Amino acid sequence: MKGASLEYRLVAYIILAVLVMSADRRFDYLDRVRFTVAYLSTPVYWVADIPTRVSLWMDDVFVSQRDLIEENARLRQELLFAQRELQLLAGLASENSRLRELQTASQAVQGRVVTAEIINVSNDPGSRRVLINRGAHNGVMEGQAVLDAHGLMGQVVEVLPFTSWVLLITDSRHGTPVQVNRNGERAIARGSRGDVPELELEYVPDTADIVEGDLLVSSGLGQRFPKDYPVAEVTRVVHDPGQAFATVRARPLAQMDRTRYVMLVIPDDEIIRGQVLPDGYLDSIVDEVAP
Repeated sequence: MKGASLEYRLVAYIILAVLVMSADRRFDYLDRVRFTVAYLSTPVYWVADIPTRVSLWMDDVFVSQRDLIEENARLRQELLFAQRELQLLAGLASENSRLRELQTASQAVQGRVVTAEIINVSNDPGSRRVLINRGAHNGVMEGQAVLDAHGLMGQVVEVLPFTSWVLLITDSRHGTPVQVNRNGERAIARGSRGDVPELELEYVPDTADIVEGDLLVSSGLGQRFPKDYPVAEVTRVVHDPGQAFATVRARPLAQMDRTRYVMLVIPDDEIIRGQVLPDGYLDSIVDEVAP
């Protein structure tokens, strides 16, 4: 009896539902009801969607942070590469500038010149010498004058098969015949014995006309160094009434600590230290800088 009652109710509900759907489809009776139900159920949908939205937000946060970290690392690497290339370009520009200066200076030297590169510096604290990448194989001989783009540097004192040692003019054992460019006053400039790489003029009479700022050039005496090439600038002159000689100090114009490329001078008369150059000497020179 109870089962038959449930079946009747089910049939009645189905018929009622069909009638309601038909009426709603034809006359739109339930639009307001649906609107109200949807309005009331919106908070339920919003609350039910919270886990999904939180999950998506967390994914976005972590993915964005990872992307930012990776992009930051990539940009740092690119910046490092760019800085390295910029430094390399700056170094090449400076080197090209020094080479242009060297080529320009070579045009003012009497005789022929050959370029060389400084590859080492003497570690002896009592000696100021540098090693160049030219030796007997390139025709280098002892006594050849060595210059850079700014002034006289020294002379070759030891020749090896493929390299040579150059004694700088600031070494205390080196003496350079110089003269004051302003008036022709002659003197011998010897390397200082102190820690400062400078020159001292020996046996300068107290009455000599030498003042601070005077330019000292090579005098050419002894035919060792090219004549009239810049050597140093006078930085200090001390006159002591009780002394027969004045104290004169000068700053070398050659950039001893910064120069990388130098010139070896080959005199026009082909004489070095009073010896005639051997046959084929000039032909053995490589990498010449034409005047």
